Amino acid sequence: MLPLRAIHTARVNQLLAGLQADDRALLVSTARIERPSPHYLIGSRSDPATEVWFPHTGLIALSVTDDEGRTVQTGVVGPEGCVGLETMFPNTPAMADAWVQIGGEMSVVSAAQLRSALEARPAIQAALARLLYDLSAQSLQTVACNRLHSLEARCCRWLLMIRDRTGDDDLPLTQESLATMLGSGRPRINALLAALEQDGLVQRYRGRIRLLNPTGLERRACECYRLLSRR
Repeated sequence: MLPLRAIHTARVNQLLAGLQADDRALLVSTARIERPSPHYLIGSRSDPATEVWFPHTGLIALSVTDDEGRTVQTGVVGPEGCVGLETMFPNTPAMADAWVQIGGEMSVVSAAQLRSALEARPAIQAALARLLYDLSAQSLQTVACNRLHSLEARCCRWLLMIRDRTGDDDLPLTQESLATMLGSGRPRINALLAALEQDGLVQRYRGRIRLLNPTGLERRACECYRLLSRR
């Protein structure tokens, strides 16, 4: 598999690209192409998963909301993976709410097609099992990160993770969405970004955040970023 920072150059889903041609053809034989806009809800924890989304470009966020309406982001999925693997188990609800954070082009495979391909091709089973492991590792690391690391370190980690998956230093990311990712209020995020901007690490403009010094951000990010980047 290509390193995350190289994925964007191919503009294809690397999970699909990593399969043998006949395995890939079987899996996507009935797939459709969607180009969802930001904030589009792909799957909810309150409903059984029915489709699997494979981003070629763009980014899908995974988040959890409690009974009081507080939301925290637990993961991100870009062209390295897919969302909706709960469809492997009929009538199983999604593990997290999945919504489009950055719009892009995505292949959508039905639950029936996925299960048929899994039964027929062990290589597809192996690829998706590895992805489930990676997503679980990302979620568990995020839980630990939220408890142990500073807001600044976590913010730098998320910014770098999005950059790696989009291949762009110019992120279509609002302060509100970043606050959701970090489980924090907008005033704190605004103050944090202002400090990073003063240090020459980022620039804010028109609902976007530009990374001016990714190396500097990596120095300030917690070790979770380096641990997850090696997967």
